[in-house]
Amino acid sequence: MGLLAAFQTSVTGLRVSQGGLQTVSHNVSNADTEGYSRQRVEAAAYDPARRAGHQLGRGAYIDHVARAHENFVEFQVIRDRTLQGYYGGREGVLAMVERLYSEAAEPTIGGSISEFFNFARELSQDPSSFGARSQFVQSARDVAGAFGTLDDDLRQVQHGIDDTLQDRIGQINENLRIIAEMNAGIVKSEVDGSMANDFRDRRDLAVREIASFVDISVLPHDDGTVSVELANRFVLVQKEQVARLEGVPNAGNFGLLDVQYIGVSGNRVDVTQHLDEGEIGGLLDVRDTVIERQLALVDQLANTFITEVNAVHRQGFGLDRVGGRDLFVALAGVPFSAANIAVDPAIDADPLRVGAALDPTLLPGDNRNLLDLADLQNVNHAALGDVPFNRRYAELLHEVGSAVRVNADRAAFHDVRASQAEALRESVVGVSIDDEMIDLTKFQKHFEANSRVVTTVQQLLDTVLQLLQ
Repeated sequence: MGLLAAFQTSVTGLRVSQGGLQTVSHNVSNADTEGYSRQRVEAAAYDPARRAGHQLGRGAYIDHVARAHENFVEFQVIRDRTLQGYYGGREGVLAMVERLYSEAAEPTIGGSISEFFNFARELSQDPSSFGARSQFVQSARDVAGAFGTLDDDLRQVQHGIDDTLQDRIGQINENLRIIAEMNAGIVKSEVDGSMANDFRDRRDLAVREIASFVDISVLPHDDGTVSVELANRFVLVQKEQVARLEGVPNAGNFGLLDVQYIGVSGNRVDVTQHLDEGEIGGLLDVRDTVIERQLALVDQLANTFITEVNAVHRQGFGLDRVGGRDLFVALAGVPFSAANIAVDPAIDADPLRVGAALDPTLLPGDNRNLLDLADLQNVNHAALGDVPFNRRYAELLHEVGSAVRVNADRAAFHDVRASQAEALRESVVGVSIDDEMIDLTKFQKHFEANSRVVTTVQQLLDTVLQLLQ
């Protein structure tokens, strides 16, 4: 009986060694798998058997396979990913907005306004010149075109942001589905008390992916599942039930997307205003705050420019001796805005109607109204903060450039923070090939030693059987 007990005890040791070797193999195979956490076999001793007044050991068994995990480190990674996503999401689109103001982007509003006043002065030298009048009208067209182009480009950036939002919403919904599936798999797999380590790894990876896009909270439950909440108020995952997000065009906002939360019961809530963190928060901030402010300021500049120029031009007379004309007209509605201005069609068709003279009796040589028009270039305008047109345009460019630089600094800072958090996590849960080689040698020797015991016991049993014969 003693030999049989020793044999059985050694067999338990072989099972532990095999489990250890299999776990080492699993770790090494997944050393470069994103989101994988190192696993370790935790062995425990069987309860001893009592024989002849003594307690004799009965070997070992695999109590569980532990997964390297640290809740605090995981929280740090999620938090830093959310901040990194916010500033990273803003970085690219802010750079696109800045390029729209660049001198390399033709035509620019500042350059067009300068050319407009330059051609006004050139025309003032010979008000009767049809060629100079044509150039002046063309410069007016260029101003209207520059305002319209910038307005259109800014709105195109907004719609480009929406394309990215749709993609990110799709990724969030896919990761929410994974989390719900992993919750179900964990409950099913851990019913016998074991740990579904690989399911937990996949779930944590999905959580980290979502955290890059939006602000979430993760709440663990005793059954091994987790709940995920959006902005601490909207439940995205509850056990196996999953909600989703959807981008819905808002007809009242130029068709830009609102983000709606669709709960498990099908209820819809507009959560756009609650998404102020993560990459989606950064994109929405640029779309709805930064670009909207720029659109409003460009409209203000266009309105002021056109209003002031028209006020002076109405005082002048064309070569047809008719006065009171506006140089610019609104394409649709009032007040003037960057998107709806154009040169008056009558003047566009006939540059001789440009109001160059203050006194129709002094035609064709009177240029005084053109001089008054040219003087507008250096006038401080109250509507623009008591600065000239070009100074105001430069301030718009400076505002955008400043936002780009500040965001770039913060993005770099949070990139470092996120990298440090990831490195800390990797040091806690990552697979070290060197450590695995040590464990491999340990379990190899463990297996060889138990095999040697089994062989020895088998030889002794053979000897006993021979004696009995």
